[in-house]
Amino acid sequence: RTEWSEKLKTEMETSKKFPFEPTLDVNRKVFDYIKNLHCHSDIADLLIQAMKPCGDVQIFSPDSYRYLTASTQGIIFGFATGMDTIAFRLNEKMKAIAIETGGKTFSECGEDWVRFLPFRADRPKIDFEFWALKAYVNIRESVGLA
Repeated sequence: RTEWSEKLKTEMETSKKFPFEPTLDVNRKVFDYIKNLHCHSDIADLLIQAMKPCGDVQIFSPDSYRYLTASTQGIIFGFATGMDTIAFRLNEKMKAIAIETGGKTFSECGEDWVRFLPFRADRPKIDFEFWALKAYVNIRESVGLA
């Protein structure tokens, strides 16, 4: 683990308040899907590292080894669960590119979500920083901030 991810982990464990509103329409389906799931530390670290190029991001986990979310402006745009899932909320154009390059639709969370499976020996390494930034910008644009 990096010093940066250790600092975030400490902050997450001391903050039990959601940085997003789970009952908002834009978050409800995602939160309902992830709220009882867990996340392996390797997957969590990948998502945390992917957030480096983003600006105003809140990373949250209700406690150790639970799901991990990334949000901005109160909207979840990325999350990590299980031992193999990182997902991002993408606009239509970026979603199509993500699917063409190995991502999978993730309709359980909504039509704008794409799931990536990072630990596949038969695929090229996924550029999570790229997808995190695209998802972040998507939300910032949707609320008029980009």
